[in-house]
Amino acid sequence: MPETPFTIHTINGYICNLFIAEYPEGMLLLDCGAVTDVERIERYCRETLQRPVTDIRLAVVSHMHPDHGGGAAVLREKYGIPLAAYHSCDRWYAGVSGFIQHRIDCYMAQMVRKQIGKKMAIHYRRKLKPDHMLHDNEVLPMFSDWRVLHVPGHTLHDIVLYNGREKILYGADIILNAGNKLNLPIPVFFPGKMKRSLKTLGALDLKKIYLAHGNAIGTDDAGTLFSSLLPLVDEPKNEIQRYYHRVSFFTPELWKSYLRKRVLIKKNP
Repeated sequence: MPETPFTIHTINGYICNLFIAEYPEGMLLLDCGAVTDVERIERYCRETLQRPVTDIRLAVVSHMHPDHGGGAAVLREKYGIPLAAYHSCDRWYAGVSGFIQHRIDCYMAQMVRKQIGKKMAIHYRRKLKPDHMLHDNEVLPMFSDWRVLHVPGHTLHDIVLYNGREKILYGADIILNAGNKLNLPIPVFFPGKMKRSLKTLGALDLKKIYLAHGNAIGTDDAGTLFSSLLPLVDEPKNEIQRYYHRVSFFTPELWKSYLRKRVLIKKNP
C-alpha cells in the first residue's frame, strides 16, 4: 500500500503507547503491547475505528520485552494476523537462562504498573516465531512505504520503522520522553551499538517521531536531536539503571556477549 494515505492512531496501552497506521485497504499495528493490551486493541478497532480487528494485515514487534511483544501471539491465534520482527528476536529469551530472564521481565512489567496503582499478571510466550523475519533496511511486507531499521543497544534485535514519504519514525524504545525530557531506554546493554544506532537515526529526514513511552516529538533536525542523546550513553548509571542491569543478565544474548569480550581480552591483552 505504498501510495495510499494513512492515519496514525494512538492507543494508551498497559505500559506503553500503541500505534495503528490505518489505510483504506487495511491496517498496520506498530508493536503489539502487553498481553493485556489485546483487549484494548480489539475495543479501539471496534468502537473508535469501526473496523474489524482482522483488518490489521500485519503486526510488528520492535523487540521482545513484555510491553512490546506480549500481545503478539494472542493476536495471531485469535485473528490470524501475521507477525513481523527482526530475524534474531527469539535468541533473547532462548534456553534455560532465557527462561529465567523472561520470568524476571514479566515480573518487572507487573511492578511498573503496580507503582501507579494498577497490577495485573503478565505472561506471554518467550518465543515469537515471526511469520516475517525482518532485516535491516528492508521494507515491510504489504506496507512497502515503511522501512525497517535495525537499532541495537537496548537489546540486540531492536528495530524502528521509518516512513520516508511522510517523514515519520516509529521509534519504539530508542528514546523515552518523560515530561518532555528525552532520555535513553532502561537499560542500555550495548552502549557502543546504541551510539551507532543514534547516529544512523540522526541521518534521517524526519518531521515526527512516535514513541512507545511518552509524547510524540516534532523535529526538523534529526541530526541535532539524536546527537544530543549521545552523551547520555556514557553517563554513570543511576540506582534504577544499575538495578535493571543486575536483574537482566540472564538473557543469553547478554552473557554470551560478555564472555566473548572476556575471551578476546585474554587473547589480546
